[in-house]
Amino acid sequence: MSSCFIFLLVYLSTSDYQFANRLRSFSFSFAQDDKAAREPSIAVALQTPAQNQSKPPIQTQPETPAQEQHVPSIPNTQEKEITVEEFEPSNGTIEERPVVQQIGPPISVSHEEEVKPIQEQFQPSVQVSQNDFISEQVQPSVPTTQKQEQLGVNGVKTKVFTKPSCDFSDFQFDLCDVEGDVHVHGRSSSVFLVTSLENYNSDANNETWSLRPHPRKYAVELMAEFREVKIKVADYAQVPKCDVVHNSAAIIFATGGLNGNYFHDFSDVLVPLFITSYQFKGEVHFLVSNMQVWFILKYMGILRKLSNYEVIDFDKEEQVHCYPRVIVGISKHKDLSVEPSRAPNNICTVEFSHFVKTVYSLERNVTIELGKQTATKPRLLIMGRNQTRVLINLEEIVQLIEVLGFEVAIGNDFMDVGTFAHLVNSVDVMMGVHGAGLTNFMFLPTNAVLIQIVPLGNYERASQYDFGEPAVDMGLKYLQYSISEEESTLTDLYPRDHVVFRDPESIQRQGWKTADGIYLKKQNVRLNITRFRPILESALDLLRH
Repeated sequence: MSSCFIFLLVYLSTSDYQFANRLRSFSFSFAQDDKAAREPSIAVALQTPAQNQSKPPIQTQPETPAQEQHVPSIPNTQEKEITVEEFEPSNGTIEERPVVQQIGPPISVSHEEEVKPIQEQFQPSVQVSQNDFISEQVQPSVPTTQKQEQLGVNGVKTKVFTKPSCDFSDFQFDLCDVEGDVHVHGRSSSVFLVTSLENYNSDANNETWSLRPHPRKYAVELMAEFREVKIKVADYAQVPKCDVVHNSAAIIFATGGLNGNYFHDFSDVLVPLFITSYQFKGEVHFLVSNMQVWFILKYMGILRKLSNYEVIDFDKEEQVHCYPRVIVGISKHKDLSVEPSRAPNNICTVEFSHFVKTVYSLERNVTIELGKQTATKPRLLIMGRNQTRVLINLEEIVQLIEVLGFEVAIGNDFMDVGTFAHLVNSVDVMMGVHGAGLTNFMFLPTNAVLIQIVPLGNYERASQYDFGEPAVDMGLKYLQYSISEEESTLTDLYPRDHVVFRDPESIQRQGWKTADGIYLKKQNVRLNITRFRPILESALDLLRH
């Protein structure tokens, strides 16, 4: 854990401001469900990244898809990838030829489609321009948790076979870490770990593992859309020969599912991919199953910072790629957060925040410090919404914010990611109604304040889990405000004695589709500015301290 705090201190060392007590502990407190006692819920989060533990998943409902770093430098010494078709020329030398994988059109793979036996010899299907390849390092820094060599007779190193390390115990994801001589054939969704009969017990030979490489395992119906990846241990004679040999590792993961919702883009893929791949410092290949081309293009900046190589369309790749290590699946801890105790090299959420800021070249590390004899006003961004959970008295809200001394900005995440990231990074406070757009808090400078407005319908816990806790993990300050019945436009649709008001929990028990259809799809918000004012005053106080 100390490494995370050291990282944050180094990250902020370029600021002109003092950084005492940046990640001090906070505690949540929220308004109770009792309608008679429902006063403004000012919950200041007082937790550090180390204190947050995994919690049961909160199912966030899909919304209308949103439109849309610095890693250590890589040595210049490079070695080209080699194709095995040219492995043994007549002169007995090994020739090398660069190979690159192009991003193709969306893939539609039929499960009934006949796939040629994997044991057959595969012919390369990609014609490559000499200028298109991205070469690998001669000695890539690939972390390994398993010993691959040991000293044999007279100190000569001999290979030691290591069985795949697979974990199926987590409720969110399955993951297999395969290390050694690993052959991957994407078209048949197969991963082979090569062994030989003399160094592997036949009791375990031909053992197989299967998993779907997307971290939403508990959503059984949704997971059915992803192909299974089969991992098999087999003798060299039983596996397909390499077409392309790589010196660096690979990660196989799937896009799709709830992607298209900005929150799920990050919580289900980008943060888990960061957790799994950041340890390689760019020396890792991404093999993407169920590839959504729009996703790759939208987040290309993030993908290029995590990997030095072109994305490979796993489902339609005919060539056999060979790696020293392949991780099948990506590791998810909790929504938008990294738990150091479970992450490679004990990385933390603060490091992810720094990472995405460097991806989009964001300049502000910390917020404005009020009370330092500065004439600059603090800036507050209102996260706009266009369809549901809209702030319908926006003009009145803006007037209140300006009276309190803020400069107001209004935006929505239908801008491209980079443009909106710069807008968010320019403010000191961001506020909005619970929804995917709040995911942009990751671009706020450290010590900024996130204000989440919780709509009617018992969404207090989900709001805290989805955004409140990750915000605190990223070094932000957090306030949560639960609206009253009078502030909900559901009063225009239902009588006041309706079960929608009397017993929201009973509506939630009918399933997320029912609750979503009422509380998230039909509801807008009319803020009571007198009731909401203390929240804004609390935000100012937090900026002063």
